[in-house]
Amino acid sequence: MTNLSARVEAFRSKGKKSNLAQVAYDQIKEAIVTAKLKPGDSISENMLASVLEMSRTPVREALKELESENLVGIMPGRGAFVKDISLKDLREIFELRRELECFAADSAIQNITGAEIQELENVWLSFKEQVRQQKQIEWETISRSDNQLHTLIINKCNNSHLKGFMGVLSQQILRYQLLTAQALGDLEDTIRQHLEIIALIKAKNTEKLIPALREHIEAAEKIIIRSHF
Repeated sequence: MTNLSARVEAFRSKGKKSNLAQVAYDQIKEAIVTAKLKPGDSISENMLASVLEMSRTPVREALKELESENLVGIMPGRGAFVKDISLKDLREIFELRRELECFAADSAIQNITGAEIQELENVWLSFKEQVRQQKQIEWETISRSDNQLHTLIINKCNNSHLKGFMGVLSQQILRYQLLTAQALGDLEDTIRQHLEIIALIKAKNTEKLIPALREHIEAAEKIIIRSHF
């Protein structure tokens, strides 16, 4: 939670006290998504208020928002804690992600620009070259780039209702984005899968893109289940 004092003070100086809840929300959510706060961990309002240098009120507002996104649980007598996810939850999340993302790809492929796909291709080609040179690549870096690709597919589809629904679902997907990247296992194969998907988008080959995307998402789900449940 670096440089938070400066951020909080900047909001205060503008008289935007409601934004303090957003600061708290962003920081708590990031800690959950990156597994700094793990399932079952208690979340102390007092501790967070002290670290973020604000009162408990915006922290409490942030926790209520995270509760609505099913990332945090709040129980009388126990307080706030990071919610775990069940095998059933994981399967349902991936089922929705698989169907909605493949549906989105059908129209998104026509809307993604050459510049956008070239930027992604350059990133993944860079990863491929780093592997060839036996350089280490952090899984968090892979995860961010993976998320960038899948988010682009959703954002470029023509269905605004799907975008809105995936905006809600993404709160759960983000939590397991790093886990998904790691679960794909072999880094070379992970890079190959992404470059294949990017090439199919570039070629506007919907017929091959959708099954490749479906297989990519299914593979991640299966390995996560096998590794963590």
